[in-house]
Formats: sequence, structure tokens, C-alpha cells
Amino acid sequence: MEQYNVVILAGGRCPWLKKVAGTDVRCLAKINDKRMLDYIVEAIRESGRVKRILLAIDPAVIAGKELPEGVELCEAAQDLPSTADKAVAALDYKGKVLFVCDDIPFLHGAAINDFLDKCEARPGGNSYYPLIPKEVCEAAFPNAKRTYARTKEGLFTGGNIMMMDAEVIPAALAKGREIFAKRKKPFELVKMLGVGFILKFLFHRLSLDDVEERGSLVVGFEGKAIVSSFAEVGMDIDKPEDFALAEKYLG
Repeated sequence: MEQYNVVILAGGRCPWLKKVAGTDVRCLAKINDKRMLDYIVEAIRESGRVKRILLAIDPAVIAGKELPEGVELCEAAQDLPSTADKAVAALDYKGKVLFVCDDIPFLHGAAINDFLDKCEARPGGNSYYPLIPKEVCEAAFPNAKRTYARTKEGLFTGGNIMMMDAEVIPAALAKGREIFAKRKKPFELVKMLGVGFILKFLFHRLSLDDVEERGSLVVGFEGKAIVSSFAEVGMDIDKPEDFALAEKYLG
């Protein structure tokens, strides 16, 4: 099995989290006395596919805190795309890098391997992004509320991991910021892609192939959608209800 460098993106803050977890740093928030960071690192190691793990975070918030064994530090930048760029520079690596968000404590090794196996089965892409069918999410987390977009193949929500070629990241920063800002607004994302694309979206004629083809043209490199079999790659801690759900499920 191919091995990958992994970057945990932990640069953001979450104000509401402080009321329920005593910290606004997502990866340091404890769910049933265990930090989200520890859940995530365990999942990455469980996959058996890791070379290095880099935690991209504000050094001030992690100072004095115990890190999982073998995890390296990189200073986060002002936004997620810039942090990804900075982390890749710190890795000094030109191949594919697996990026993992810092608020998906449900993640586990099987979910990571499912994504990596499906990426490897579709060579030629510069980036790979997971989509999770609505029925998969509802089967795993029936009480969770997610944002879905419709295609000909069904309703999907986006995941919180991503595979990307290191060399395309610097050139994609500006577009990455724009897309990231609209990640929870499906119609805003569709508007970026042109009138024909919008019409297909409105009349439910949009396919995953259409998304890949047009999306690749917009960002300037080859992107591929990976349909994940695991809701855990998309179930993030985005609001207080999600935190309460995590306490229940991970208990």
C-alpha cells in the first residue's frame, strides 16, 4: 500500500466551542475526556498508510500541550488554503498529500483507506475530494443535519479530508480561498461554474462527471470526486448539536 504524508489543518478558531468544551481551539476540545486531535491521529495511524503527520496550528495555542507521538508542528497561516500551502512547504515534498480537518473525531482507519483506495483507482488527478451520499450519512448519523447538493446520481454532502498534489497548491491559492468561503453554499458554488452548469443544477441534470469536468476548468487542474462509503469523513463538529452528538456516539 502506498504511504502518504498527512497534514491536519488546525488553524481556525471556533467561538461557540468555548462554552461547551472550555476552548475555542477545535483540535484541543475534549469529547469524553479525549481531545479531537487524539481521535484524528489515532484514525490516521490506524489506516497504516502514513509517513509523516504534520499539525498546522498557531504555536501559541499548542505551547505546553502534549502532542501525540511523532506528530510534527507547522505554523498555520491566515486561512485554510494558505495554511495548506505553508504545510506543504514545511514538508518539502512534491507528491500527493492527504489533508485532514481538525474537527472530525468520528474518522477511523477504514474510512481513510476507503478514500485512498478509491483515489488510487482513479489515477491522473491533481486533487481528490470525497462526496458522501445522503443515505450513507443518515444511516450512520440519523439525527445529524448536513448540507446536501443534488446531482443525477443523488444527494451528496462534502467530506472533510482531501488529497492534493503539493505542486498545484501555490497556484491554486486564490481560487481555493474563494471555493472554501462558499463550501457550505451549494448554489454559490454552482454560480462560479457558468449558466449551463446552473441550468443543469436547477433541473437536476447535473452529473458527477459534469462537476469534475467544469470544476477542473475553474480551478486550473484536474480534480476528481470520490464517492465515500463512510459518513465519518464528512461528519464534522460544526455546531453545538454536533458536539452533543459526538459525546453520545463516542461515549
